[in-house]
Amino acid sequence: MTSIEQLRHSTAHVLAAAVVRLFPNTRLDIGPPISNGFYYDFDSAHRFSTEDFAAIEKEMLSIIVEDQPFTRREVSRAEASEFFQKIGQEFKVSRLNDIPETEAISLY
Repeated sequence: MTSIEQLRHSTAHVLAAAVVRLFPNTRLDIGPPISNGFYYDFDSAHRFSTEDFAAIEKEMLSIIVEDQPFTRREVSRAEASEFFQKIGQEFKVSRLNDIPETEAISLY
């Protein structure tokens, strides 16, 4: 992963954390880096609008200022499934099926 891909990947995680803090029942799907940035797919009872952007950006900055450790941890498929089920992120559970058996599963 290049440094810009790593930055975009990390920023997608910060975005997801901010959205879940502001809208706690939001379910996360995928949030990959892409050629010109990143995105994240959310499922939420809240209907997002441009008026939410400032609050989300403020929360993202708050998370960055917290300077939380951001580490990659490889886990077994069963451990990942159990973790995502426990936190109510069923899209993440189903995404595990998209990962080939030979590929590592990582959590951040």
